[in-house]
Formats: sequence, C-alpha cells, structure tokens
Amino acid sequence: MTHQLGRVVSQILGRHFGEIVQQVGNDLFMYGSKTIGMIVKTTGLPRTQVIESLRTLLKFDLATFEADATVEYKLNSENILLLIRYPRYLLQMKSKYGSEAEMIVEELLQQASCTATVLLVTVMNKYKDDKEKNLNIVNLKDTFISLATAGYIQQAPVAELKDGSEIPILVPVATIVPDLDVRDLMQAMTSNLADCKDNTYWKVNYDRFHLDFRDDMMIKAITRRIDENAGELMRLMLEQMYLSSSAWAVESSPAAACDLRDLALRVHDRPLLHAHVDHYLKVLEENGASFIRRAGDAGGGQYVVRTKRAAEQLLEALLDHTVTERLGSKAARIFRLIRSKKYIEEEDIQKNAMLPNKECKELTYKLLEEHLISVQPMRKAASAGGSAKAIYLYHVKLYDAAHAARELCLRAAHNVSRVSSATRAAHARLLDKQRRVRSIVHGMRVRGEPQQNIDDVLETLTPPELSAVSGAERRLRALSAAELELDRALFLISCYFAFPR
Repeated sequence: MTHQLGRVVSQILGRHFGEIVQQVGNDLFMYGSKTIGMIVKTTGLPRTQVIESLRTLLKFDLATFEADATVEYKLNSENILLLIRYPRYLLQMKSKYGSEAEMIVEELLQQASCTATVLLVTVMNKYKDDKEKNLNIVNLKDTFISLATAGYIQQAPVAELKDGSEIPILVPVATIVPDLDVRDLMQAMTSNLADCKDNTYWKVNYDRFHLDFRDDMMIKAITRRIDENAGELMRLMLEQMYLSSSAWAVESSPAAACDLRDLALRVHDRPLLHAHVDHYLKVLEENGASFIRRAGDAGGGQYVVRTKRAAEQLLEALLDHTVTERLGSKAARIFRLIRSKKYIEEEDIQKNAMLPNKECKELTYKLLEEHLISVQPMRKAASAGGSAKAIYLYHVKLYDAAHAARELCLRAAHNVSRVSSATRAAHARLLDKQRRVRSIVHGMRVRGEPQQNIDDVLETLTPPELSAVSGAERRLRALSAAELELDRALFLISCYFAFPR
C-alpha cells in the first residue's frame, strides 16, 4: 500500500462517512491491523465512536477482522476505491435492466446489505408518490429476481460461531433465487418493517459488474479497431467463454467456428456477420490485437479468447495515452519505440525516433524518472589490453509501468477529490438552497399546483446566485467526469494485475 493510495482512501472516507470514520480509517491504513484498544489510544477518540466507525466500515465491506486471542481490524483499501465506481454500477443497471433495477441497486448500495422484503418495500415507499416512475411491487419483485439470477445481487455471508469461541466468523453461502410472495410484500407495505420475518440478507456482487466492464472494454476496442460486426462476434465469443471457462482464465476453452456461426444466426440485426463469420474470425485472428487465436482445426476451426493478452494490450494503449498527455507526443513516440524493440541502446533511440539528440535524451530521462521505462546496464567483453565498456539498454517493464501509471491515477484522483470538496465547501449555502428549491418545486409539480406558484418559488434564487451556483455545478460535473475517467483507468490496470505474472 502506497502513500498515494492512503491519501485517496482518506479523501473518499471523509466524503462519504465523515471525519471520525476518516480518522479511524487513516489509523488502520497507517498501521495495517489493530485492536480497538490500540485505535482508541492512537486516535484519541472515545471508544464508542471507534466502535461505531468500525461497525460502519465492516457493514460496507471496507474493513475485515481476524480473530485469534484478540480481534484485529484491517482496512480494505480496494473496496474503498469502489465507492467512486457507484455511478457506473447504476448506469450499467439502467442501461441493461431499466430504471427499476437502478433503484434497487442504488438502495442496496446505500444500505450495504438488506433483506429482499425490506429492500423492495423501502424502494416502493420512497417512490410511490412519483407518477413518472409509476412503480409496481410485482415488477419490482420480478426485477429483483432477475438481478439475483444474473448474479448482480448475491446473498450476504452468514455469521457463525466456532466451538469454544465467542467471536463470529463470516461464512459465504450459495445464492439461491428467492421465492417472494407478492401478498407478503403488500402486507409489509402497510405494517411495521421491524416485524418482517425475512432473515435472508442480500448485497451487491461487485465482481459481476466488473466482468461486464471488462467485456465492454474488449468489445469496444475491437469495434473501434475493425467494425461493429467484429465487436458483436467478440461479444458472442465472450458469452461462449463463460459456459466452459473461468471468468478470469488466462485463455478460454476453445470454441468451434460452427458454434459461433449458429450463434451469429440468432443476431437478427447483423446480416453481414451471418454471411461472413469465417472472414471476421480470420480478421480478428490477424488484426484483432491478439485478443483471440486459432487453437485447432476441428469443427471448422477452434478459437480461444486470450483475456490476459487483451488486458496487456489495453494497458499498453492506456500507457501510450498517459505518456502523450503527460509528456507529449514525442515522448510517446520514444516510449512506443522502446516497447517495440524490447531492448535498445540510447544511440539507437536517437536514430530511430528521428529527434534531436538533446531533446531525445531529455525525454528519455523524463520517462525514466517517471518509472515508465527501465534501464539495464551490461558490460561488453574487454578488448585486448583495454578495459570493459558498459552499455545501457532501455526497455519497458510492463508490470513496473502499470504500477507507475496507477500511482499517477491515484495522485490525480486525490487532487480531483480535494478540489471537489473545496468547491462544495465554498458554495455550500447556495448549493443547499438550490437543493431545497428544487425539492419544493418537484413536490409542487407532483401535486399539480399552478405554474405561477412554482415561478414564485423559483424566483427566491436571485440572478447572481443562479450564476454562481450554475458555475459551481458546472465545475463539479467536470470534476465528477474526470473522477470517473480515472476510475476507468484504475479498473483497466486492476484487470492487468488480476492475471498471474
């Protein structure tokens, strides 16, 4: 765990949970794992506040505990970074299953874990007066079952006690599609939820979303490189992969071309793909950035998806973009040259990069300073009567370069988060006033009040206030978009690290 990661984790905890949880999180990050007594001693916080903070972190899977003679708590930094990704989870749900799925996942993310009955009734009560949503408890139930079946929602681990121990451990359980009765849900809507007998808790399965994100990256990369038909064929091959291989396997099991032809026939809006499946397979093999390879000739040809190689290729594209944005196109040219040549001397870089010697040396040293390239010293054999001469070979260690890029992304994410927090603090009064006005106006429109009354409420915001708050909102939207782009880069790098080196 690095200093940059600690700064980002601290900012995220402060933004979502407040200063006390942030302080406890910082302490756990700094020392690794600690008992409650040690946290109280080093932070100076009351014991009750430390316990409440740990309860919050454990509830949202942002910390874990190990029980031996004593219970020690440890921060889960990677899960804390996922808090930035929540908008992407909701967008994925809305685009794939509709607004009802988005509302269910949003509520479940806010509550961390919840029973199906409480979750559906809470969503229904929250939006029952919204005529635009037009929610129906039967549709909500069906959507929840669809999400559980597809694996986007899974059962939460169950706490169990070992023999002779008073400290519970969390045991994962297999997800079983729930059998929800609409009559019980209707009754729960009119009664106290505390009396609900449903005791099966559910949580969001982040890994299922991450598989979707990885597949989308691969499909979009092939679509940009070739065309939409090739992207559709890539999607079909990924679907076949899940039937016979592990989701994060280095390579999938071979898929026969005849099976891919049958699948292509079911895609009715791609007539060109139907007619030229074999041609597209050949193009993917030869010009598809090594995402697939031919593994045999049985069944008209056997093809495997190379997920590890795809992650490497996508990472190389990200590194090229990072170098271009940070050091310029000339530095990116040098970086690509070194990567393509594997090992290259400084004189050869200057010859092949077609840049002035001074500028080429300066950019090469900058790349070395940023840890995006590495240097390997070697000694030539000594000539007769002379001393051995050292030469220096430049090369790209993809693993080290990925770590350097991750550090850059974390530093940028920390800066974005700080600027965003400062902007919100500077315009807190105006932003709060605008939220209250919008909430009142929304309620008036739902009740069908006349436009004149709505205009009177809207006029409580003066033109200078509107100008200031619109400028703040514009900046916050730009910062939010930047944070999501940084999260995409961090996700791509994490995909690369997910495979064995």
